[in-house]
Amino acid sequence: MRTLITRARSALLSSFDTELGPFGVTGAQFEVLKNLARSHTETAASLCRALHHDTGSMTRMLDRLQEKGLVTRERGTSDRRLVFLRLTDAGERLIPKIRPALRRALRRHLAGFTPGEIESLKRYLGRLIANGERP
Repeated sequence: MRTLITRARSALLSSFDTELGPFGVTGAQFEVLKNLARSHTETAASLCRALHHDTGSMTRMLDRLQEKGLVTRERGTSDRRLVFLRLTDAGERLIPKIRPALRRALRRHLAGFTPGEIESLKRYLGRLIANGERP
């Protein structure tokens, strides 16, 4: 079972990377951008927890996104040790351009599934996640 979940995740991420290549970002980088778009108080530590990345890989990813002009880092005003992450205007403009490419990749993976099967899959995955969040 674990192997199937791992392989499905890997296949999806590979397809996302292929679709996002023309935009200059990877699927993992898009996840960071998407999380930053949803919140105005993200830190590298909170992203690590949300996306299950280690701090070293997150730092490297944020460095690359900053070099691309998609993310900025801002020191906290009340606590200078905190560094908040923000999308730049370019990062905000990129997100809606990327979404159709991700939908294409997902449609490719769901080819042949009926609408009912897709709904069942969503329910099963949601239940899998919920069960894992229980103490």
